[in-house]
Amino acid sequence: MKRLYALILALAMALSLAACGSSDSGESEQTDDGAAAETTDDGAAAEVEELTINLYNPVAGEVTDTSYTIFADKVSELSGGKITCNITPAGTLGAEREATQLLLMGDIDMGVFSIDGLDWLVPDVGMSWICLPGLLTSYEEVDEYYNNGWMFERHKEVAAEHGVDLICPGEFGLKVYMGTGEPIRTMDDFAGKIIRIPDVQFHHDYIEALGAMPVSGIDMYTGLQQGTMDAVQNNIPASELFKLEEVIDWITLTWDMYGNNFWVANGDFTASLSDAQREIIYAAAEEAAQYVRDTYREVNDTWVEECRNNPDIEVIDISDEMKAEMQEIGYQIWEEYRDKFDPVAMERIFEEFYPAD
Repeated sequence: MKRLYALILALAMALSLAACGSSDSGESEQTDDGAAAETTDDGAAAEVEELTINLYNPVAGEVTDTSYTIFADKVSELSGGKITCNITPAGTLGAEREATQLLLMGDIDMGVFSIDGLDWLVPDVGMSWICLPGLLTSYEEVDEYYNNGWMFERHKEVAAEHGVDLICPGEFGLKVYMGTGEPIRTMDDFAGKIIRIPDVQFHHDYIEALGAMPVSGIDMYTGLQQGTMDAVQNNIPASELFKLEEVIDWITLTWDMYGNNFWVANGDFTASLSDAQREIIYAAAEEAAQYVRDTYREVNDTWVEECRNNPDIEVIDISDEMKAEMQEIGYQIWEEYRDKFDPVAMERIFEEFYPAD
């Protein structure tokens, strides 16, 4: 009898201990109304409502394509699979200009857009001041003033006023000149050269001020190969993507203009999200953008080094004197476009970067 009593007592104690421990098990928690609320080890994911994000990549490329995959994988991971992505393949919904209209209309929720795309998303403001010649000429400056500074915050503020959520910056990179025939070693060497550039007016004005002849719309590889142009002004990642090392004789490292891209969302889309959804999406976009920045900067270094080691390509580092002369011409473009770009940004640029009289 005593043995039976001891057995019953031990069983009661075991059940009591199990009941005390159940509140820490992570399986269920009693709410005020008596209902059981599900929790998980990754508590944030349990609070996230299901969501499908419609993504479109208007500018194809291996690095950008990979960044979309990184984004999709990350939102799925952080949400416990509750947030998924519908990625429309590049080119199927049109080029970047068409994609900006789809974003504004809400037909797509998010995408990676260039600075040109940002200008189309936010018309009549002039957002391309970030690309002014001589404004940002090193990656240290890019990180200090743009990625982690007031310049991106100003872009973000203006975009929000137009219903666009500028989530975080990616990157294209700093620009250089590369071409065939006689290289650009001094300012005089710009004279008469036909240089392929983006079809943007202040780019044309800058190249003309350098003494060269700007052209746009010509395929870079074919144009250099066939001699319909002498040089291109381009960033290193795009040059590597289009394999321009196969057709160039020289590179002149001026680093005189900067170009970037962004993770962008329709403002109504992000406004409709819960805090938990928005936090996950922003974190995933930042991770994808960081991948782009890290990859492009690595390409920048390795591609230039490979060209230096290529006996068929001359890599030219410009003198401080030439850099100063190009900067002075850059200032002329600033003055010409002071009233054509975002006035708030331009006022601060002239206060912080323009030389005092």
